Amino acid sequence: MSAADGTNAPPPGLAQQLIADLDAAVQLAPGRLTGPDQAALVELRARIAERLGMGDGLTVVALAGGTGVGKSALLNALVGTEVAEEGVRRPTTDHPVAVASVMDTPTAALLDWLGVVDRRVVPGGTDGGLILVDLPDHDSVAEGHRATSERLAARVDALVVVVDPLKYARADLHEGPLAALRHHAEVVLVALNRVDELDAREVGAVVEDLADRLAADGLQAVDTYPTSAVTGQGVGLLRDRLLALADSRRAVLRRLTADAARSASAARENLPELPEAPVAVPELIDAVMAASDGRRAVVAHTVAWRAAARRAARSPLASLARSPLVVARHAGRELGLAGLAPRQEPETVPDRGEDALARVLARELALADTTGLSHAALERTIRRAASEAAPHAAEAVRETARRPPRRRWWWPVLSAARGVAETLALIGLVWSVLLGVAGWLGLPEPPTPQVTEQLTWPAALLLGGLAVRVLLGACSRWAVRVGARRVARAVEGQLRRALADVVEEHLLSPYQRELDAYRQLHKVLRRLTGA
Repeated sequence: MSAADGTNAPPPGLAQQLIADLDAAVQLAPGRLTGPDQAALVELRARIAERLGMGDGLTVVALAGGTGVGKSALLNALVGTEVAEEGVRRPTTDHPVAVASVMDTPTAALLDWLGVVDRRVVPGGTDGGLILVDLPDHDSVAEGHRATSERLAARVDALVVVVDPLKYARADLHEGPLAALRHHAEVVLVALNRVDELDAREVGAVVEDLADRLAADGLQAVDTYPTSAVTGQGVGLLRDRLLALADSRRAVLRRLTADAARSASAARENLPELPEAPVAVPELIDAVMAASDGRRAVVAHTVAWRAAARRAARSPLASLARSPLVVARHAGRELGLAGLAPRQEPETVPDRGEDALARVLARELALADTTGLSHAALERTIRRAASEAAPHAAEAVRETARRPPRRRWWWPVLSAARGVAETLALIGLVWSVLLGVAGWLGLPEPPTPQVTEQLTWPAALLLGGLAVRVLLGACSRWAVRVGARRVARAVEGQLRRALADVVEEHLLSPYQRELDAYRQLHKVLRRLTGA
């Protein structure tokens, strides 16, 4: 047997897709899959690349089974000569034995990769690129034999599981080698050997019972071949099936695809499903506002605006009258007199930082009670995102608190009007006082202009100025109150927009990227499992 042309070329199409999916899974696995699942994918990716690199021109079929089922005798019957030792000593096969029709360079390279040292050449014994390997017993008392059998069973292209009428129902078989092959039905055959020890009716009953047990193992698609190495019964049919399998050159890719399906299925069992509902952004911004004390910053800015409005609308005369108090407060501050120092508004800064934001994000995304893998992976993303977002959110809040109040056009107008009213009232007051003093001193009474017969101009200026001043004061309080509400709404809207940018860029985007990576990993694993 020699390798067909193109032996070193990987199968096209499906092979490239398999490699691409495994590359994607390996790239997405860190932090999202468990350590063993990730390691299994990495090892599988390397092994598949190595096997595909050797091409599909050669097909390695291993005979696996328990002690005394006749694997070596069946191998000899398949190749038509005694190449494997048979005997009453058990286990007879203590190391793997490979049989090929020729030992050319591709065959030797493939057996080197498998680690099979004992190689037998039987010209015409096999054909079509078929290599047979007799494995040590999977239930051997020697640990090394079992380990070798398991290692090669995981690397060969197809398996013939050999059983006999006495051991086909043993739990160690169905819970061991067969349990690991539920995804490999296309490259697994079962040989019920030593049927010469049964009569025809018993053979049918045993085959039917074995088929039921295989179905229970998830291997209902596996074909069973009753064989006898002694009489040759069924050996020809089994040989033809193996030659056809090798001739089709599909066993390599089918085996590797099944290995990938098994690893991907195990990984999917530990990979959580993710929420599909979109994140409620307004509620998240509300939560971030609360976590970063944004509302307190809005209140602080509103208070500052209200104080600025009151100062700006104050009349010049009132400002002049307050000058001594301002000077006294300044002196008290310089002298350290707390009673005369002006009250300091507390600086509005977030009392809580990234930890609070992380908790808020976890709560809003309904992840606080999640356990297992999604908590471990997504929580890291949340903490990392919160760590990046917290300084930006805090700065947005501090900027809101520090922002100077925006002056309004009516502040100087109201101040001037109040100043005029107070000036007129003051003129009327001084005029009236001077008239009263002149009368008290008995001085000639100066002429006093009359507004009406009952109302003099000094009284009119005093009363009118006071009335207008009271009216302007009421208007000023109303304007400041209404303006403060509008300012609070405007500042809160600006802060919410700033926090919305922070949430979108530093919280939602990293979280969404992590969810997208999870969904992509789910998609790749589903494709690998064939779902």
